[in-house]
Amino acid sequence: MANDDLPRPPLELLELATGYQRSKTLFAAVDLALPTLLARTARTLEEIAATLEVHPLAADRFLNACVAIGIVERVDGAYRNTALGETYLVRGKPAYLGDLFARSDRTSYHVWTDLASRLRHWAPGETDTSLPVDADQGQASLDAQHNLAVLVGRALAETYDFGAHRTLLDLGGGSGAMSIAICAAHEHLHAIVFDLDSVATLATERVHDAGLAERVRVETGNFKEDALPAGFDVALLANLLSVSSVDTNRALLARIFAALPSGGGIILSGWILDDERTSPLVPVLFCLEDIIWRAPDVERSVSTYTRWLADAGFVDVATSPFSPPWRMVTGRKP
Repeated sequence: MANDDLPRPPLELLELATGYQRSKTLFAAVDLALPTLLARTARTLEEIAATLEVHPLAADRFLNACVAIGIVERVDGAYRNTALGETYLVRGKPAYLGDLFARSDRTSYHVWTDLASRLRHWAPGETDTSLPVDADQGQASLDAQHNLAVLVGRALAETYDFGAHRTLLDLGGGSGAMSIAICAAHEHLHAIVFDLDSVATLATERVHDAGLAERVRVETGNFKEDALPAGFDVALLANLLSVSSVDTNRALLARIFAALPSGGGIILSGWILDDERTSPLVPVLFCLEDIIWRAPDVERSVSTYTRWLADAGFVDVATSPFSPPWRMVTGRKP
């Protein structure tokens, strides 16, 4: 091939291939507590290097990488957090997500190195009767995800009309984050967090800390096989359906429909795929996360969930994004 026929270097592929370097830069910033060091104040390279016990040359390159990925900015020769870093990466702030990213680094990141093998050995439904892997859905994992789930719950509370409802059933509610956020926004509402006994203690503690113990109660059980709590008029299934097989999910939706009063509602909330199944990007990638952790299923598309709800008897089935990439699919019992 003549030199004139050679294509240009593939920048797009190079950026894809180095994506892990960006994520590891974020993880290192969290591990070193760099954003917490820069909270509300700018510091020089020398100050940062000394505090982090890093050689100034290495610190320079690391800080430049943090600038490049958007969590730090350089102003007048000093470094400070961007709004993104200040809001989500400063330990102790309400929206702090550092524990979530640290958990990803510790428990999720390394298993992606085995993606090809796990793809070959996964089949839907094989683990339907197994409990979720602790590293993926155990108490420590749900605790790390709590702040993010509260933010998502708040966005859902602002988008969905809970005015006609009185009691929310939060199925597989984990730490109770969604119920906490929704009930905090709607003072008339009560909630039932229903999840495995292994995470109930965490939910109880989080509900108590939020001052909502009188309106949010925690009940233990396995939604795949146990009777649902009584008395709810709206059900929330948030990032839940990939932990069950298709048949189990369809049976669950039928059970929820039967338990709801007339006019009751259902909300499927999560990283739901568009019908082409190629977007949004984060949900597309988390389908692979489901496969890596040997979940019984993967995230499904809008049209699939819409059909499941209609088949279960729900009417007025609709979908909308409420905090991209999160989307909800809703329905009503006639």
